[in-house]
Amino acid sequence: MSNVLGHEGIIKDLTAFAGRGELPHGYIFFGPAMTGKRAIAVALAHFLEKGTFATPQGGEVLQDMKVVDLEFAKQLDPDRKDSVSIDAVREIKNFLWQKPNASKRRTLVLDEAEFLTTEAQNALLKLTEEPPASSLIIIVTADLDALLPTIVSRLQKIYFGAVPEKDIAKWLVAEHGVTAAKAAQFAKRAHGKPGLAWRLHADKTFQEQLALAEQFLKTPAAGRGAFIKKILEPEDFNLRIFLDALIVVLAWAMEKPTAGRIALWHRALALYGRAMDFGLNPRLQLAALLAAD
Repeated sequence: MSNVLGHEGIIKDLTAFAGRGELPHGYIFFGPAMTGKRAIAVALAHFLEKGTFATPQGGEVLQDMKVVDLEFAKQLDPDRKDSVSIDAVREIKNFLWQKPNASKRRTLVLDEAEFLTTEAQNALLKLTEEPPASSLIIIVTADLDALLPTIVSRLQKIYFGAVPEKDIAKWLVAEHGVTAAKAAQFAKRAHGKPGLAWRLHADKTFQEQLALAEQFLKTPAAGRGAFIKKILEPEDFNLRIFLDALIVVLAWAMEKPTAGRIALWHRALALYGRAMDFGLNPRLQLAALLAAD
């Protein structure tokens, strides 16, 4: 039984292709963040190795799947907090060129691919041009335009849209033990994104950042300087995580849009796209972003 939410048509096609041995060498799963792209990619790897389309449960480990994302990249190089470097691509290459142990394919799930450095993308391009025969590369991104056109052209693309609100609410109740009332509330605020609904329920760090973002929008212009100082105080401040929360709060605010909030929305999205730039001073950029509103 699948524990993956939504995207039934995509799941049907993927399992059919896999069953007939007709999967291509690679896909790009793209669309809004937190709509289930990564979960589907992992579930496909589980299907290839275990025969069921589901994400691993209870500490289950897949021998022939590797997930590479910002957290993985940070483990390789702790100084790189917001990019996936060429070191990660080298790890990918080593993994994919090994023979599968329990599956017909070794599956790479490259999540948050919009944060690949240019050097890493060029190395990945070579891998997509001549992939190992027993490999399956699944690139997951919320920003297709952030990838090199040559990479995009070499892989099949699948778009992931919003998941119905009622399905998200049922999933929160069934899979995460959320009360029906809370599940309905989280599902409504998630705007079709199961991952966001889950974070509203369980991710304490994200909830704290949401509270800060909401406070900012309520802070008069005269108090913005003190607010900026407050959020920049922690040594572990992460610009990308704060922008994640700010963009969500601005999306909620668009129910009653103002010219200032629309402009801030666009500036926040642009800054998020530059978050991996090591020439960028995140504190100065954030101060400029917020002070301009």
